[in-house]
Amino acid sequence: MQNLRLLIVEGNTKQDNSDFKKAGCVPQSINFSEHVKMLNPNCEIDIVEPGDDRSISTIISFLRKYDGIILTGSTLRINDENSTEVKKHIDFAKVCFHHEKIIFAACWGLQVCVTAAGGKCRIAPNGAHVGIAYDIEITNAGKKHKLYNFKPHKFTTPAFNYDEVVTPPNDAILLASDKINKFQALYFKVGRSEIWGLQYHPEIPYEYMLKLIRFRKERLIKNAIFKNEKEIDQHISLIEKEKTRLTDDIRLLELKNWLERLERKN
Repeated sequence: MQNLRLLIVEGNTKQDNSDFKKAGCVPQSINFSEHVKMLNPNCEIDIVEPGDDRSISTIISFLRKYDGIILTGSTLRINDENSTEVKKHIDFAKVCFHHEKIIFAACWGLQVCVTAAGGKCRIAPNGAHVGIAYDIEITNAGKKHKLYNFKPHKFTTPAFNYDEVVTPPNDAILLASDKINKFQALYFKVGRSEIWGLQYHPEIPYEYMLKLIRFRKERLIKNAIFKNEKEIDQHISLIEKEKTRLTDDIRLLELKNWLERLERKN
């Protein structure tokens, strides 16, 4: 059997990734690549950033060669109509849909795929996930889907999002929900592709999230996500406790199950 060939679509701009570096975090695409390699060391991985016109035109001509595509998270906001970067990501997803691919879409990646497929997203009225999502519940449909093989039916996991899906694409199947986001996981088909979409981040460890929270303290207070630094420190303490409870094996199951699905297809 030949090695899996994957394309990872970096959600952040170069400037955003510069900020991630200041926080002590690698870019989302590198983090995904490292975790894929943990699960399948023989994968061949390419990375593309749709805002880079030169690389995107080259990748589009070779999309057929990839067994699967991953769309990462991002600091971009899906309904920012003035952002050329957002438009480029949505347009690139539409190009991917023309190919027979199984796409793993995390957080921003899910929002891009939903929007490109005709669905809608919005600012989440119930608030944001900041580093963690508590008590996500898998639906009956989700319990039957390969995405959640061996996953506990209720789980707490890393997450970081301000926006959410409000109208999924036609015939989308709801796989999981929590109190903040109804559409925590979706499965749908569009064009020749199928989407395994998550609003949370199984690929990101809590330590990565904690670095981002510490780096973004001023922004989180300015945006009224937290009242003050003391409240953020209390939130950090709660995540530190959860960090001791969540093993990598359980956290990464969704990604592992997706890779195994690609291997069977391959």
